[in-house]
Amino acid sequence: MSQEGVDPENLATLLRLFQGKRILVVGDLIVIRFVEVAARKLAREAPVPAGDYVGETFLPGGAANLSRELVSLGASVSLVGLSGSDEYGTWLNNEFSKSGVSDAHVVTDAARPTSLRTWIMVNKFHSLRIDREDRHDAPPAMSKKLLAEAEPLIRDIDCVVLSDYDRGAVTSHLIGGVVAAAKSRGKIVVAQPKMHHYLDFSGVTYVKSNMEEASHATGMSIVNETSLRNMGVNLLSRLECKAILITRGEQGVMLFDADNVTLFPPITGKKNLFSKVGVRDAMTGVFAMAVAAGGSAYQAAVLSNVAGEVRSELQRNISLSLHDLQTKASVASDFVHRIVQAPVRR
Repeated sequence: MSQEGVDPENLATLLRLFQGKRILVVGDLIVIRFVEVAARKLAREAPVPAGDYVGETFLPGGAANLSRELVSLGASVSLVGLSGSDEYGTWLNNEFSKSGVSDAHVVTDAARPTSLRTWIMVNKFHSLRIDREDRHDAPPAMSKKLLAEAEPLIRDIDCVVLSDYDRGAVTSHLIGGVVAAAKSRGKIVVAQPKMHHYLDFSGVTYVKSNMEEASHATGMSIVNETSLRNMGVNLLSRLECKAILITRGEQGVMLFDADNVTLFPPITGKKNLFSKVGVRDAMTGVFAMAVAAGGSAYQAAVLSNVAGEVRSELQRNISLSLHDLQTKASVASDFVHRIVQAPVRR
């Protein structure tokens, strides 16, 4: 197996090319709210904790968080998405201004609330999540409006990232229109699909997904390595893309392309990197930046795996930095030697 291009020197060169890349993010905007509670005792009324309110913090989620991560990595980001005409939509607008994300093309929809996820943290542990949102697809008129915002931007960017969280902004119409416009201009499209519209992402350049989503999209149960390989090859054919990167929790990630199936193990042994807030977006953002900078899918997958490791070690309110990536990638040679690659059997 060739490991050309993933030695520390080549990865460092590729990371330097991240600076100034122009990325268009199209996707679902989410506000994440953490409510901290210090438990004191069990309540008399029911066998649940009774506690004191400590405080709360807000973070961007979904495509909003992905955009923030990309800016932190040196990208110039334009964002297309939906927010509500409410206090959380206002909070997002302020957050975009602080982080340097261009939100001039975010559309306000007074008919639906800004997606809000509230995490109840009892003694610093996640105890409950409450979602307040409209998960139905945006109506056709709104979908056309989002596409009208996205299409003119595609001419002047290096890469489009479609960030779907099944929160209604990303519809079949929007996906098809963005992919067609990008193809006509020879632009890279990286898709991060969820469940509902997974197979509508046909024609994108690259897909970054997880095993549960991919299994749901194909209807194939993963019982062993053979069924996993078959699922990846099946998706590659159905979506007509160059490569698919599938995360597997503590088992690492797999890259499927026309010639090979490549297994990337976790960098530091078994560790569930992919359940932590922000890891998904950091991995997708780094993959997109790598291919936008001229890297191969193989190089992008290595750096994406590095990003997952680094992001999992950061506090949830801190974005991934280029320095963090460079530091970890410079000592990832042992990880690279444990990558396993096999040709696709026709």
